Amino acid sequence: MKTRISLALAVVLLGIGAAGCSSSGGTTPPGPQPRPFGGVTHYDEQQRVALHNAEENLVAGCMRGRGFDYRPQALATGDHRLDTNPYGLLTTAQAANDGFGVISTALNLKKPADPNQAQATAEPWKAALLGTEAHRVTVDLPDGQQFFYNSDSCLTQAGDALYGPDYYRLFNRFQVLSSKVVTGVQADARFTSAENRWHDCMAAAGEPAGHLADPVASIDQRLKQDGSDPTKTHDLIGRELSLAKTSAHCQEKADLAGTVTQVQSDVEKTVLGTDQPLLDQLRTLRQQALTRTAPPTGTP
Repeated sequence: MKTRISLALAVVLLGIGAAGCSSSGGTTPPGPQPRPFGGVTHYDEQQRVALHNAEENLVAGCMRGRGFDYRPQALATGDHRLDTNPYGLLTTAQAANDGFGVISTALNLKKPADPNQAQATAEPWKAALLGTEAHRVTVDLPDGQQFFYNSDSCLTQAGDALYGPDYYRLFNRFQVLSSKVVTGVQADARFTSAENRWHDCMAAAGEPAGHLADPVASIDQRLKQDGSDPTKTHDLIGRELSLAKTSAHCQEKADLAGTVTQVQSDVEKTVLGTDQPLLDQLRTLRQQALTRTAPPTGTP
């Protein structure tokens, strides 16, 4: 039984989907590629691991204080899909190094065993970790969405200690607003014109595709069909790299990244409204958490 139901708090998002349309991405850091609000809700794998480990140690300390044993659980690594650009943008360096990240994720994803499985069914232990409904707090988000957490849980206590008590309210709010930005950008005529230029380039290269997500979806589908056959998987790696390089080249030729940057700036202003102080607060809390988990100066 898995006891961790989300990163940090026992946060449950009601009806919130991840921004963007593709399901996988490369290992190369996003760099200058545009993300809503400067990527305030995105952490790379190194950051995710450091934050997760720090939080797990805080959870273990909280549980000890309540008389329970809790063993910190490692974070699953190797899922390159978590670093996918929300618009499906892909640099030539990413394409050459990792394609779309589909097969590398399938080969490298490491899901650690749950070290707390033995006691995970004990109700007092679960209540200490996850909290109780009597202490449930529901937070409203834009567009009628909500998330909730149990204020008496060790997960909540650990999250507050690492990120600050307002972090998840702000983080989830800007997850919703980021999705609105992505949707707004993709609906803008400037974006659709750039995507059409990419489409024409792909067709001319013998790789017809209607939308940026289509090449990724095609590799996903092939992997589902042939993933159990090592020979076919090896051949598919070459196919993924080739298709990704073509897509990245056509994105560059169509100036998709430049177009997204321009359109996103306009859309963000509308979506953000009067929430600039909240965005500034989230950025501060994010940086404080990262600073807390940074290795000491001089550590190799």
